[in-house]
Amino acid sequence: MESVVRQQRPQPVPPTGGEPAAAPPKKRRPFLILGIIALAVLVGLGGLMIFNHGKESTDDAQVEADVVPIAPRVSGSVKHLGVVENQHVKKGDLLVELDDSDYAARFQQAQAEVETALAQAAAADAQADVAAASAKGGFSSAQAQLTGSAASVGNAKAQIAAAGAGQKRAEADLAKAELDYNRARELRASNVIPQQRLDDAKAAYDMAQAGLLQARANLAAAEDMLRAAESRVGETRGKVQQSSPVAAQIAAAQANAHLAHARVLSAQAALELARLQLSYTKIVAQDDGEVSRLTVHPGQLVQIGQPMMALVPEQTYVLANFKETQIGDMKPGQDVDVDVDAFPGRKLHGKLESLSGGTGSRFSLLPPDNASGNFVKVVQRIPVRIAWVDPPKDLPLRAGLSADVTVHVK
Repeated sequence: MESVVRQQRPQPVPPTGGEPAAAPPKKRRPFLILGIIALAVLVGLGGLMIFNHGKESTDDAQVEADVVPIAPRVSGSVKHLGVVENQHVKKGDLLVELDDSDYAARFQQAQAEVETALAQAAAADAQADVAAASAKGGFSSAQAQLTGSAASVGNAKAQIAAAGAGQKRAEADLAKAELDYNRARELRASNVIPQQRLDDAKAAYDMAQAGLLQARANLAAAEDMLRAAESRVGETRGKVQQSSPVAAQIAAAQANAHLAHARVLSAQAALELARLQLSYTKIVAQDDGEVSRLTVHPGQLVQIGQPMMALVPEQTYVLANFKETQIGDMKPGQDVDVDVDAFPGRKLHGKLESLSGGTGSRFSLLPPDNASGNFVKVVQRIPVRIAWVDPPKDLPLRAGLSADVTVHVK
């Protein structure tokens, strides 16, 4: 029935002149709307491109700080804890005090060793002076003794010569006395001279014999003196040779003094080490900041390097991870806009401080190795450090807060 009705509807009569009929306005309206939408999208994209021209942005950024783990440099038990969790501290404030009884005793022992070494050094210096004077004096004395011994030898030789001459004279006197005595005996036998002349001749003969014996004794004594003088010469020559290395003796004494002074330096170094270890029992804040992650308590035994707390400094910065395709025009000194998620609506400003020397994956625990040929290209991220420019004092920019960063590269 419907088909019959459709067939009975009047068909449109084409206009005269052979021109086609115009399309109804309702069919062009959707295309017009689509065109307007496309134009609006293009205008918006163009405006966005113009607005973002010369800017590089990322939401992979966060506030960072150079957090310092606090650990003891000496072992011991915690005597006093000067802070609580999340406490703000100033530079030089006491954080932890360890029991210093052992280290104080070591310090006193080191002081005593320094005093002992100083006394030994003073004694070595005095001994070096004495050794120098003794070596020089001994050598001079030995030389003088050698000279005196040589003179004694000459004197003994002169005495030998004199004794020899005296012996010859005594022998001549004895020969003359013997002739006189024999002649006197003959004359007395002939009763030419009295008995007294014979007695006088006999006495002169006896005296000549005694004189010869004395002269021989003097010669023997002079020869003994010569031998003794020559022996003393050999002895004094040995002393001269023994005491001649004066410089070596002085050098040995000075070396002992230097060794004593070196021991003083060693003792002083040990004292300084003991003083440092004693000072390490008091751990103070190295900068202004907040103490967090407190893990120690009074009475607890801690070891060297054991983390006790973390000091978060007041000075913070922003670390933004940009794609490798974004850093081509970045350089230090460029202006940066920072939006911290914790403080919406507060736009902060900074300066690009530096770009990392490598990608984040390159500094990871297991850097990627594409030598196997199984390679899938992934866009890498480059850490960029940003310093604050006049940050508001009322905003606590804590380490770890997320942020959006925009760098003005043009």
